Amino acid sequence: MEAVEAAVKLGLISDDQPSLDLFDVDYFNKRVDSLLAAFPEDFFNHAMAVKANSLRCVMKLALERNLGAECASLQEAKHALKIGFPCEKVVYDSPVKTKKELQEAINLGLHMNLDNEREIQQVGEYLNTFSGETPLIGLRINPVVGAGNIAMISTATKQSKFGLPLMAETKQRILKLFKEHAWLSGLHIHIGSQGVPLEKFVQGAEVLMSFLASLEEVCPGQIKAVDIGGGLSTSYTEDSEPEEFQYKLYRQQLEQKVPLFFSGKYKIITEMGRSLFLKAGTSITRVENVKNWIEDQNPILLTHLGTNQFPRESYLPHIWRHRFSLCDSNGKRKEGQKLTVDIGGPMCFQGDYLAKEVPLPFPESGDLLVIHDTGAYTMAMYCRYIKERERKI
Repeated sequence: MEAVEAAVKLGLISDDQPSLDLFDVDYFNKRVDSLLAAFPEDFFNHAMAVKANSLRCVMKLALERNLGAECASLQEAKHALKIGFPCEKVVYDSPVKTKKELQEAINLGLHMNLDNEREIQQVGEYLNTFSGETPLIGLRINPVVGAGNIAMISTATKQSKFGLPLMAETKQRILKLFKEHAWLSGLHIHIGSQGVPLEKFVQGAEVLMSFLASLEEVCPGQIKAVDIGGGLSTSYTEDSEPEEFQYKLYRQQLEQKVPLFFSGKYKIITEMGRSLFLKAGTSITRVENVKNWIEDQNPILLTHLGTNQFPRESYLPHIWRHRFSLCDSNGKRKEGQKLTVDIGGPMCFQGDYLAKEVPLPFPESGDLLVIHDTGAYTMAMYCRYIKERERKI
């Protein structure tokens, strides 16, 4: 908790700023080191998932390490370009694009992954009049390998809204799309993230490469890039990265099942987010009040962070839950006998609880609640509902 003490001494937590996010640059760089050690080849574009942490200061760190940027909206893509990411390393793959967005992405030279037949038609019509160099344009394929442990972020079921489902009865139809549109030069899959076992990522890659072999028979040399998505899981319950999701283990399994990935024949794109950023982040918020009025009910801690920064945790507490620590007002970690409490946030509705049934060493007003593993899908999800003040980072 040295960082918390340091933050207090620097006056970073006050009445004017009762919450704070910390991002561990050294830890993030170690995660990037691990990724690059596992996949060092220069034909890889390791595109950070911008939606995981779109903060300019964090994205600049990724840019300094020569990572690319995977963007779920054109606005994210423009954000990445403004920060300095080269257009050829910006991957734009929103599942819902307007005709204007499709055209603008081409004009900007982005690597774009299309989602469906209508987008293919609209891009084809525009390319008939486009006089510039056609950038990499891929098509998202759903390998239909099934869901992981969290259905709502698993994207490879038959009913997934993402991409075109690749099954025996649809294969020829997808091949026909490539034959009819020679400018389609990439393939893309992304089967999910947290809760998806490593073997399912590898299984998706196998399905993709099997399809690519068929595609090479009918459209030899057309495919230049293969985007295998990302999303390797990490842990919210342990203080270290899970052994079963090491990048080097992912590489080993891919080498066994799809060695063509490493031949250099294709540009390979990955889209890592949570596994890069999560454990580099820590959030701190001051406990303003402790309500302990009803004998058979948990005391309620009232803090400045709830649904405004942790919407998934508030709405789906059975799926998303962080580790917590408690420090005194000077930032020193509190120990001793614990009391089970509920943690409420500042938003104006009853469901605004960061977590319930949390054991903490007897909390008091003025204590500092430390929320661990907040570097992904929290800092970037801050909501200005009720105009609650933003926190420093």
